[in-house]
Amino acid sequence: MMESSPSRVPSIDQLPVEKIYTSPHQMRKHFDPMALRDLARSMKQEGLIQPITVRKIGNAFELVVGERRLRAAQILGWKTIDARIIDISDEDAAVKGLIENLQRTDLTPLEEARGYKQLVEPPYNLTQEAIAKRVGKSQTVVARVLVLLDLPEEIQELMPRGIITETHTRSLRKIGDRVIQIKLAQDADREKWSVKETERRVAEILSQTGEPVRLRAVKPKPEMEDPMAKFWKPVLETADQAGVKVLAVKYEGSGKWMLRIEANGTIDHRRALADFFIRLGQTIKGPLPSDLIDTVK
Repeated sequence: MMESSPSRVPSIDQLPVEKIYTSPHQMRKHFDPMALRDLARSMKQEGLIQPITVRKIGNAFELVVGERRLRAAQILGWKTIDARIIDISDEDAAVKGLIENLQRTDLTPLEEARGYKQLVEPPYNLTQEAIAKRVGKSQTVVARVLVLLDLPEEIQELMPRGIITETHTRSLRKIGDRVIQIKLAQDADREKWSVKETERRVAEILSQTGEPVRLRAVKPKPEMEDPMAKFWKPVLETADQAGVKVLAVKYEGSGKWMLRIEANGTIDHRRALADFFIRLGQTIKGPLPSDLIDTVK
């Protein structure tokens, strides 16, 4: 086994194709035969532009990255192929291979979901946030793709056909009855429904069955913090001294707040209110505008 070193540059060798076997962690199950033939023609004309990546296991090699290139080489009947040999652990090899594949743009949603599932489960136990960071996507996207694996197998089998998309399934998941869910998906696939048509059919089903629409939970907005809150306690304490009563204090955001003040029980309510606002100005360490006091009635 090669000794690992952070400064070591992986070697590139001509390896026998017959001694390279694919990784058991490969998420891709379907390879388009036509696309592979196109790649093989390109490799025959231009050669292998980018070597595959492998690691040495005994007398053979396990593929880490580059299965399409390896398959194309097999189509061409190549005996050897350029390969970059790296020395990494079983776990690192699996994670690297999965991440490299997840960064591809031509994975089906289900292939992507299965890749994420491998990474969140033992022995890797990566969080959705960690996966999202490594594949360059948001955690929301990772979570949204993972829920595809909760769909009935019958719907998952339809998805590679390309009619039922991940967006279609968002509507289908609103139906709690899995039998109805499967039947609707089969109809959508057979009749090639658009996303909007699927949404309409789902709404009809829900209205007929009386099943409540599953709404996404919305987190309540936190109450706005009153920046003057630390001043209200002494203000309320001095209100009695001024002969007035503060009925309500409400912060309306953007530095605005509202006071409801009652001075009906005083002989001179205008003077009482003026006294209160003067006390308020002293409390907040600054004078209030005189026109505010003068216009109080």
